[in-house]
Amino acid sequence: MEPQVIVLGRGMEITGEIKKFCVKNGIKSAYFTAIGAVSSAEVGSYSLEKKEYVITKFEQALELTNLTGNVSLADGEIVLHGHATFSDEQARAMGGHLMSAVVSVTCEIFLTPTRQLNRKFDEETGLKLIEPC
Repeated sequence: MEPQVIVLGRGMEITGEIKKFCVKNGIKSAYFTAIGAVSSAEVGSYSLEKKEYVITKFEQALELTNLTGNVSLADGEIVLHGHATFSDEQARAMGGHLMSAVVSVTCEIFLTPTRQLNRKFDEETGLKLIEPC
């Protein structure tokens, strides 16, 4: 399958829309990049000690300067793993593991299908990691 372009409009939630697109088009594994603008975002930083994400919420207009991630399968379900960088009006950058983000203007996503990637629970980290090749 060849690379795909997904263009999201105002009010659309980025992670949910990528998942919906993959389900609709039978894409089980891929990598993606994106740029755009959002009205809110929620990012996480994983605490290995606690085995959970520490969440930070932004309720402001931000530029999505970069989103990079992948699509894979865990227990037969599509899983997104993306990291995003945002900037505010003073060009200060912030980011982390993307939990969610709502588009304010546009989000241009470039998604390239790959061979199937499977995730398996890793006891040591508490995360579902991509199985090694």
